[in-house]
Amino acid sequence: MTATTSVVVALAMTIAAYMHLRAGVAERSAALRQGLEDIALASRYHVEASEPRAALANAKERGRDMSKAVSPYLVELGRPQEAIGMTSRASRRVAAITEGNQDFLFAEEGGLFIYTLPIRTNTITRVEGFEAIGSIEVSVSTQGLEDAYREDLRTTVPMSIGIILTVLIALLILTRFLVTTPIAKLLTGVDDVAHGDLSRVLMAEREDEIGDLAARFNEMTFSLRESKSQTKRHAESRMDLEQKLFQTEKLATIGQIAAEIAHEVGTPLNVISGRAKGMIRKSSNPEAIEKNATIIAEQTARITRIIQRLLDFSRSKVGVEEKVAVDLKKTIEDTFEFLESKLAAGNVTHENIQADKLPPVHGNPDQILQILTNLLLNAAEAMSESGGNIRVESFEVTRRRPGLGIAPEAAMVVVSVSDSGPGIPEEERERIFEPFYSSKTRKGGTGLGLAVVHGIVNDHDGWIEVSDAASGGACFSVYLPASKE
Repeated sequence: MTATTSVVVALAMTIAAYMHLRAGVAERSAALRQGLEDIALASRYHVEASEPRAALANAKERGRDMSKAVSPYLVELGRPQEAIGMTSRASRRVAAITEGNQDFLFAEEGGLFIYTLPIRTNTITRVEGFEAIGSIEVSVSTQGLEDAYREDLRTTVPMSIGIILTVLIALLILTRFLVTTPIAKLLTGVDDVAHGDLSRVLMAEREDEIGDLAARFNEMTFSLRESKSQTKRHAESRMDLEQKLFQTEKLATIGQIAAEIAHEVGTPLNVISGRAKGMIRKSSNPEAIEKNATIIAEQTARITRIIQRLLDFSRSKVGVEEKVAVDLKKTIEDTFEFLESKLAAGNVTHENIQADKLPPVHGNPDQILQILTNLLLNAAEAMSESGGNIRVESFEVTRRRPGLGIAPEAAMVVVSVSDSGPGIPEEERERIFEPFYSSKTRKGGTGLGLAVVHGIVNDHDGWIEVSDAASGGACFSVYLPASKE
């Protein structure tokens, strides 16, 4: 703004100085010409008042005498007969005045202003009323005009430069005080906000546009603080709801497998009871006591493992757990062991096919266990009463996340769970991940299992694809990012 204004001021001052110089030149030229005209008229009147022919007969001497009287003007008298000895320009002026019978003739030649008038007689022989018998020329040098122009130039240029510099300095000071410094403060505040500092407040020092900007900036930061707080509260509420949803699904799953776990625990308890009675009967046989004690210890450890898995799966975790490198192979094996009784009760067999050197996945171990548990339970419950087969495969691929065409490809670990059930109709695949939507009308489904799975997978920066399995049922493929650890 300062540079633009300075250019405009400099241009305006240059134009004004130029117009001032032009006006001075025009004014002095007009004054000099008017004086020249007055001297010429007065000189002609003096010649015509006496005997004009006698004056022309002694033209040179008469011209010198008159020039002395009106110095610095130069007066010359001429007749057409004398034009031969004159310069071509002078002879043309005499001829134009005497032959053309003109009232006057003005010319600028060789640094002179020349004013030529006809010398008239009293004899009226022409319609115009006079007869020109000669001419009188009055000239003056224009050197004075040039000297005055140079003097004006020496005065005007420094004065214009001084005015331009004064305006520029004043503009710089005013701009820095009124615009630059307040805007610099505003920009500093904007930078602080861009780096996350929403507590920045600007003082509205003036009641003008800059003050309005400061006030609007403060309103913006206040709105951002409120929005950030509200977003944080919503995020905390959503996370709390998700944690409760995950725990609810866990409890529902525990309820479904409670009977199988009771049966699983009952068998080793019967073994322990029988062996304990055997130890009483054979209390005198050390070998029998040792054998029965060993069997009792094994069955007790089995019960402990079953109860521990159930407690680990049902235990509610408080807060957000840090994601670590999870051994997916071991997690799949633990899931099958945890659901062993449930699968056996439904006559469901399973296959566990895993790729060699499968990399770990980046995630939460408990939540990944919950993903596999829900998918295996869904697959088991999709079977008919006569049972079926579940196939679990895991392998590594390099994929780009669906819907992000410009995203870079990344290493992903895929866990594919296939069943031999009836499959999922195409029109229902878009709804199976909705909360409380369930197709298990006769098996008491909660409608939360796949919704929980979908939420956990999204939290792990992964995705789920549903397709038809080769065995005729459904195939759920879970893509999870491979860990770099």
